[in-house]
Amino acid sequence: MECRENHDFPPISSHPPSALADLKVMLVTVGGTDMLNISWAVNIDDLRKDDYDNINFTSIAVAIFGGLAGLMILTSCYIIYKSCGANFATSLGFQKLPTSSMVPIPVLVVYPAENLAFQRAVVALAEFLQCHGSCTVAIDMWQQGKIAELGPMRWLSEQTKAANRVLIVCPQIEIPSSQPSHSPPNHSFPGPSIPAAAHDLYPLILNMVAGHAKSPSDLAKFWVVQLGEPQDKRPHDLALELRACQSFCLMKDLNKLCRSLHAHRQDNKMSNLIFRPGIAYNEKSAAQLREAVKKLEGHQQSIFREVEPLKSVVTTI
Repeated sequence: MECRENHDFPPISSHPPSALADLKVMLVTVGGTDMLNISWAVNIDDLRKDDYDNINFTSIAVAIFGGLAGLMILTSCYIIYKSCGANFATSLGFQKLPTSSMVPIPVLVVYPAENLAFQRAVVALAEFLQCHGSCTVAIDMWQQGKIAELGPMRWLSEQTKAANRVLIVCPQIEIPSSQPSHSPPNHSFPGPSIPAAAHDLYPLILNMVAGHAKSPSDLAKFWVVQLGEPQDKRPHDLALELRACQSFCLMKDLNKLCRSLHAHRQDNKMSNLIFRPGIAYNEKSAAQLREAVKKLEGHQQSIFREVEPLKSVVTTI
């Protein structure tokens, strides 16, 4: 309480500053002089009384529920974007691929040494998976120095252990040894040469697959990718060791192949199902692969027309 010395009458107010709790007046004598001792008590708590009746609880409630509603709307929009964004991309010419983790899928590509048309198609497939399929591709053409350092057998063994999937690329038609292995030259876009290691790696991978034939879990790591459409309804010319492996036919099963490569990396957590980013590739990105497979199909058809008469002659004899 603050006290002041006032030489005049105190200011008069009709509203007391606080409620009077007690008032006493006593006559006392001090040094022969009679004086009045006036004492009073006030309720100090009444000096600062908050008026809770003036608080607008309605405005506070509206602000809280408005913020919660805005947060729910933003969350719903994000979930809808994650669910329907890929469909919108599909309408713009994109193909939806499976969701994937942040780390690319390690893939090993092994193929037989056939011809330049087949070689171009294999390179196009490896480049597509590397650039647009969220994969880390290991192929002999890109690691010839490493193969020369380690040797084909050791390199193949290490890459097979490191890869999540081993793609064994095969043509739809087996080219006989008497058939010339060549394709029309392309002077504008020279094709890649066939590495010498390809002649060794393919027999080695066949032996490796045969070694895992009795273990379905180990055999599931090896997939067969056939380039080109089948020429007839008969069983494809596929090595006996590969007939128990899961098979894909390009270009028909390209999207299925990409989905399958990423399917085993997905888990069942709801947060990942909602917030995991998706992958989509444009049709233009697969144009080079599609063109290479189309040229290979034309080359295979010409071989098929040349081989069929020879087979009929052998059968007649």
